[in-house]
Amino acid sequence: MKKTLLLTLSLLTSFSVYAQTCGQHLEKGLPSNNSDQVLCRDGYAVGYNYQTKNADWVAYHLTKESVNAFYKRSNNFKADAELPTYAQSTLADYSKSGYDRGHLAPSAAMDFSQQSMQQSFLLSNMSPQLPGFNRVGWRLLEEHVRDLANTYDELYVVTGPIFTGNEASIGNNVVIPSAYYKVILDPNYDEAIAFIVPHRDVSGSELAGFITTIDAVEQQTGLDFFNVISDSTEESMESQLWEMWPVNE
Repeated sequence: MKKTLLLTLSLLTSFSVYAQTCGQHLEKGLPSNNSDQVLCRDGYAVGYNYQTKNADWVAYHLTKESVNAFYKRSNNFKADAELPTYAQSTLADYSKSGYDRGHLAPSAAMDFSQQSMQQSFLLSNMSPQLPGFNRVGWRLLEEHVRDLANTYDELYVVTGPIFTGNEASIGNNVVIPSAYYKVILDPNYDEAIAFIVPHRDVSGSELAGFITTIDAVEQQTGLDFFNVISDSTEESMESQLWEMWPVNE
């Protein structure tokens, strides 16, 4: 009990600090106090892990207005200079690796301003993804989330990698995740849906089969999502197993 209370107090202290600088992206809570560095961008926030050279989590707030704004995609991938040099992933790490530089906060949801779109191409927002994952099933899930934002007006999204141990790496020890998660909160009804998508070639028709509970994602990642919501609401919300949320046609 004492350990849990101390962890809760630590999260709340960190949350109050980062909520001031990361704005609305962390309004529903800081997923973890264990990431090596938190990075605040216009369109998203990152909890970065120096050992895996991946984000532990990327959190972003979407609205109908933001997903319908558009600035031309830059494709200007670059290392994140805010990270220590030894912890950065680089373009050389991905070169001839066979893996895409896969966005976690997708550029198509970050393009409400030129600067936000450009920030989405920082490599701290990237993870090594197989082309058949990144360009097909994962892309379609990202599109579905944008459609949901149009339908429900506002969403909070947290996404990132899942590691099970003994993963391979590319380049200078950029670890290749075994799976990826995405959790999505509709704040108007305090309802949330979660996905765990295995890191392999994935088709759009498979996505509904990857729906799970937020509790299951938390068990696999050690993260705590949306922890500023009241305990009773959070417990009910995170144990709920949904079918695919509908969108307006």
